[in-house]
Amino acid sequence: MTRSHRTLQLRAEPTDEGHIRLLSPEVGGFTGALPEGATLSPGMIAGSLQILGRSVDLVVPAGAGGAVVGAAPRARVAPVGFGDELYRLDPEGAPAAAALTASGGPELEGDAMAVTASQSGRVWHSPSPGEPAFAKAGDVLEDGSPICLIEVMKTFSTVPYRAEGGLPARARVVRWLAADGDDVEPGGGILVVEPA
Repeated sequence: MTRSHRTLQLRAEPTDEGHIRLLSPEVGGFTGALPEGATLSPGMIAGSLQILGRSVDLVVPAGAGGAVVGAAPRARVAPVGFGDELYRLDPEGAPAAAALTASGGPELEGDAMAVTASQSGRVWHSPSPGEPAFAKAGDVLEDGSPICLIEVMKTFSTVPYRAEGGLPARARVVRWLAADGDDVEPGGGILVVEPA
């Protein structure tokens, strides 16, 4: 059976303080909120919305990015309405947040860098059981190449490789940090890569 998912794009709105507000595109239950200090960039999945029993991935829109300012909702599933603020981003804080995430990551040697999770969930290396892994040691990744799935509450989101936060445009996979079926938290290591 193939794993599938649905996505919705968050709404973005600038503030007078120079921040960007990311707003809910629908009414539902918000889950998988990223913590304060996490870095978001266009195309990233920034949590899920439970709508009438279905889980929908929330995608950061083009032109929106930065470090999350403010604490995530305390409830595991936070009720939200259309247009409710889910995140407030500081575009100037993105480099500092990326450096913090990198410094707390795994020990790496030479030019090696870690590809990290943007949300919590269970990592799956292949698109469905019995199929080859999206990425294996020695493979070269380009921006947008799928690397794994992250499962949250039986909903599967494809995680693409993104050449951002210091990661190269073309990267060679060195090794997996997260085993098939491992649980990860936001900022947790998934893959080790090096410039290709």
